[in-house]
Amino acid sequence: MATNNYTKFAFISYSHRDMAVAEWLQKHLEAFKLPTGIHNGIEAKSRYLRPIFRDQSDLNTGILGDELRKHLEESKFLILLCSKDSAHSIWVSDEAKVFTEMGRLDHIIPVIIPNGDTFERELFPEYLREYFKKNPDKELLGINIGEVGKEKALIRVVSKMLSVSFDSLWKRHQRQKRIRILTTSLSTMIAVGVIYVFALPVSVSIHVNMDKADLPVGENVTLNANGGEYFSNPNKPQFERITIPGYRRFSALQVSVTSQFHIPVDTSISVGFGLNRDVNIELKRDDTFAIYAGTVYDSEMNPLQDVIVAICGHTSVTDSEGNFSIILPLSEQRQELPISIEKNGYLSILREDEPPGQSLKFIMHH
Repeated sequence: MATNNYTKFAFISYSHRDMAVAEWLQKHLEAFKLPTGIHNGIEAKSRYLRPIFRDQSDLNTGILGDELRKHLEESKFLILLCSKDSAHSIWVSDEAKVFTEMGRLDHIIPVIIPNGDTFERELFPEYLREYFKKNPDKELLGINIGEVGKEKALIRVVSKMLSVSFDSLWKRHQRQKRIRILTTSLSTMIAVGVIYVFALPVSVSIHVNMDKADLPVGENVTLNANGGEYFSNPNKPQFERITIPGYRRFSALQVSVTSQFHIPVDTSISVGFGLNRDVNIELKRDDTFAIYAGTVYDSEMNPLQDVIVAICGHTSVTDSEGNFSIILPLSEQRQELPISIEKNGYLSILREDEPPGQSLKFIMHH
């Protein structure tokens, strides 16, 4: 495909167990502003590395479909998240195969999520491992997050995409970072001066109470308050020293709190009298790990009715369209759970490690 026909800058292929890293990479790549004079080289020219397509198809079963193949063809680069999980993913392997067979091996960027002392090449998807055995003269160098850290790994990915020296991009990144820090520092000094002139400030401490569960907690808890964005460790989410100008003490303070796998909270806080204010915010789990829903088919891909689907003592019987749905309480939710599927006259299905999802598909055979 000609370069000027690309409509996506990159396609991120990964195991669903590496979702947090994939989401982080997509977010930061799309937010990266290109240096002056460089465009992203796709049809919708932009000063940013966007759009980035993040494949979520490995949550489902089946072979690589036409829609995913089309996304691969439209993507300028293929970013492979190489980990102990993706190394065994048929889906990731197929995506690497399709991209290679299109003659674009040099546009594959492996990003290594290290696993102890495992050799980097062993974390590549199966197709590439076999490909390099048959073609020892070929080589793909991975970007190891464990060795260089997330920040440098991000810049290394960008440098490969733009064919620009890492050192020059890294120096630019550090320079912009220093400018942001300096700008923030100067802005803070000016703000403090203005606040001091008008009124004594109010210090607001915000504590986030999160549902306890044996589930992933996400990378950060993010708070937006008083025009600022704050981050906290989800294991101890609290935000302190959020300073409100005294002249705003009688105004409602708009606060929003977000965290991966949780329901966002938007609320207003009355600051009131005094110089200090303590606020507690409850953050509830969303349905990421709560819902097992989908469709059961026979071997001819006809929907099956009256199939019994069971998870952790909860059952659902498929309707005339073959659809089922089970919603688990928080205490029973897990990243993976055993699921059994039974119907008279058909072979039962039992899977010990089925991840939750809202579009699961199962095929029963006689």
